[in-house]
Amino acid sequence: MTIRSAIDQRVRQACEINRFEHKDQVLRFAAKMATVVTIVADILNLAAHVSLNALGLLPYALVPAAVVGLVISTVVASVLTFSVVYVIGLAIHRLTISRAMFERLSRTDMLSGLLNRRAFVDEVSRAPQDASLVLFDIDRFKLINDNYGHDVGDRAIVMVSKQLAAALSEKHIVARIGGEEFAALIVELTPTQRLALVERCRQMIEASKVGDDVAQLRVTVSAGIAERGSHDTFQSLFIASDRALYLAKASGRNRVVHFDPIQESMGKTSE
Repeated sequence: MTIRSAIDQRVRQACEINRFEHKDQVLRFAAKMATVVTIVADILNLAAHVSLNALGLLPYALVPAAVVGLVISTVVASVLTFSVVYVIGLAIHRLTISRAMFERLSRTDMLSGLLNRRAFVDEVSRAPQDASLVLFDIDRFKLINDNYGHDVGDRAIVMVSKQLAAALSEKHIVARIGGEEFAALIVELTPTQRLALVERCRQMIEASKVGDDVAQLRVTVSAGIAERGSHDTFQSLFIASDRALYLAKASGRNRVVHFDPIQESMGKTSE
């Protein structure tokens, strides 16, 4: 393996494991590579002096010539290698930061700061079976926009987003999946505890203000919840949660309804 291929391999490895996320990592990597290349250069330099001396081609005494050669190879190899690797490392560092920022932006809803629909679906696909999917919908959102303006509507979305993010810790997944629609996957609790947590979210939103200038406005949400373990696909789970949300809306809004497949089948039979 040549020096060039060795450097190329190390840089590739560094990129693959995101070793260049911070500038101090770039500095350490450049120093390490400069040390390795310098040692190799010094060994080759010394070997060349010994070989030339053995062949009688060295015009100077071996020891002084070797010392001078080692000094030159050490300085040139260390400075040149460190400079080149550090500059390349900084470029990779900037690309890494840009890529991370792009990935974050591509997964984030700009207004709410929550995950967007695509990112939520990706996260749910990797989530455990023992979880609940919740769909939230702001009640009478069109009337809020019509009566108070779209700016107040946006502020209502932001308020609901903040309350959901505050109530649902990082172990849960929460996203804005539509205009006034939100979704959450709640994990690591019993079904009863998950239902209670969703009810707490509803109460927190109901008790919150959009702003002092619209103090008379009270924003509420309806929610439908279904258990992931009862459904084979995300589409089936989503449909169940959506049906529960529809029942919450039809039952007067500002409430949480849990999808019950037994009641659902009984309702269809009675029809």
